[in-house]
Amino acid sequence: MSREKKNLSSITKLLLLILIVLLLTTALFAFFPELLFYSASGQTGNERSDLSAGGKVNIVLLGFDRTAARDEQYKLYRPDTIMIASINLRKAEVSLVSIPRDSYVQVHGTNIYDKINHSYMYGYRRTAEEEDQNAGGIRTTLLTVQDFLGGVPIHGYIKIDMDGAAAVIDAVGGVYFDVEEEIRSNYGRGAVQIEKGYQLLDGQKFLDFVRNRADYLGGERGRTVRQQQVMAALFEKLISLNGFYKIPRFLAAVSANTETDLNIFQMAAMGIFGLRADFSQIDAYVFSGQGRLSYRDGQNIYYLVINEDERISIIDKAFGVIVEKRTMPALAGPVVTEPDPETEIETDPLPLPEPEPGPEPEPGPDPEPDPEPEPDPEPEPEPDPGPEPGPEPEPDPDPEPDEPEAVPGE
Repeated sequence: MSREKKNLSSITKLLLLILIVLLLTTALFAFFPELLFYSASGQTGNERSDLSAGGKVNIVLLGFDRTAARDEQYKLYRPDTIMIASINLRKAEVSLVSIPRDSYVQVHGTNIYDKINHSYMYGYRRTAEEEDQNAGGIRTTLLTVQDFLGGVPIHGYIKIDMDGAAAVIDAVGGVYFDVEEEIRSNYGRGAVQIEKGYQLLDGQKFLDFVRNRADYLGGERGRTVRQQQVMAALFEKLISLNGFYKIPRFLAAVSANTETDLNIFQMAAMGIFGLRADFSQIDAYVFSGQGRLSYRDGQNIYYLVINEDERISIIDKAFGVIVEKRTMPALAGPVVTEPDPETEIETDPLPLPEPEPGPEPEPGPDPEPDPEPEPDPEPEPEPDPGPEPGPEPEPDPDPEPDEPEAVPGE
């Protein structure tokens, strides 16, 4: 055999071997994408663990209340949406767990209890200006979420703001959704923004749909549920035949409008998962509790005190982890500003004595006695004895007018 044939044979064998390895690797990661995710994880040694029950990956989705228009007034923002996607890469199953932004929790690394979405602010301000303050805020938020979940590991996050969310929805051509109740501006008291019924939601309508917290739409909890529903509809569209070809555009929009700590291999694992998952069968959970007002920093602030039994139950169902009850400090009650009406009562009588001296000089009713003698003309009717002699006819007309007058009186 010639040397050229031997070289060609060697190259062919090498290419065939590489092809076999690629096919086996692809098949391995297709059926066990968690291997790709965990092998590429760079979080070892972090306070967030790489280990999870049943091969699940827990990704926190943070939706911030930032827009370009708000940048003119505000500098620091908070996550209005905190949602954990618990993904079983092996079974192609997903659960969405939402933590209401007003949930009363202990901020990680502090002895402070506050709203969970304020944890970003604490982390941001504790980070020196010469360092990445946003990274400090994100880190504190994720660790606070992990503490709230009783130590359930968080493997990554995706951060997006309102303008970015609208851009992502527009990139895929909108999302079809059945709107159960019409959406109105100004907490349900203004103009109609979205009509009731099955329709295509573009980026702006998507924001109007998921941001409204009107009471007739379920308030904050209703908004959280709608966010989960639209997320499921978005993913379901992407894996459909009509949406599959839009995935590159979707990924480009996500890349341009989001921030994440997931690397390309982890994103690939998520993509493989998405092709196998049935997003119409998502298990969705929302933590609930009792709303309370508490006096703090000179004002009454609303907090949601999460029901502990429900918290334990949801964590077990969504993440497969049993946690213990938390010991929460008593929340101070609201302060009623009663002194305010008292001051109002004191100020009201003050101007009253001022007009009183005005009528006092009026005792000069000396001119008034002049009109008092006016009774002189009153005797004029007395000399009207003319009608008096006719008393006989009076009884005749009396019964007649009495009857008609009695009718209107009735």
